[in-house]
Amino acid sequence: MNAEKRIYFVKPKRYDVMDEVYAVFDNKEKAQQFIGSFKSDACLEIIDGILNPDLITEDKRIAYYISIEQTSNTPRDIFMCDTNCDVDETKNEEHNICFYGGAESHHGLFISKVFAAHEEEALRKVIEIRNEAIVSGEWDFAWERHKLHQSRLNKKGR
Repeated sequence: MNAEKRIYFVKPKRYDVMDEVYAVFDNKEKAQQFIGSFKSDACLEIIDGILNPDLITEDKRIAYYISIEQTSNTPRDIFMCDTNCDVDETKNEEHNICFYGGAESHHGLFISKVFAAHEEEALRKVIEIRNEAIVSGEWDFAWERHKLHQSRLNKKGR
């Protein structure tokens, strides 16, 4: 099996988590055909991934969950994964940008799971990844998605 084989997930646009995946395909054309079978396909999107990615297997590294703000290097929350966690579920690093209120993009959190030998290394990694997300425009893109989602919710509430 090719470790670099691309796979394509079909999921709702409004969800940033993989809990709501509708289908997985081995090529993009099949995923597009699947989306086309719905009356309203505007709310679905295709994201790609790697089949059987290389997992982190170094036993000396620990999974840390850290949340930091856009403008601060002081963590809001930091904790280690319980040693009883399912090993397969804890081997992949994850990152997400969430907004908790206010009318400005800096009212958000960068929430990340990284692997490190100790807490200081984990925090350095998260700060570096968060800074890359800001420079690349990922933070601004997440903010725009959040504002769009909030405006849709406000229209429904009227």
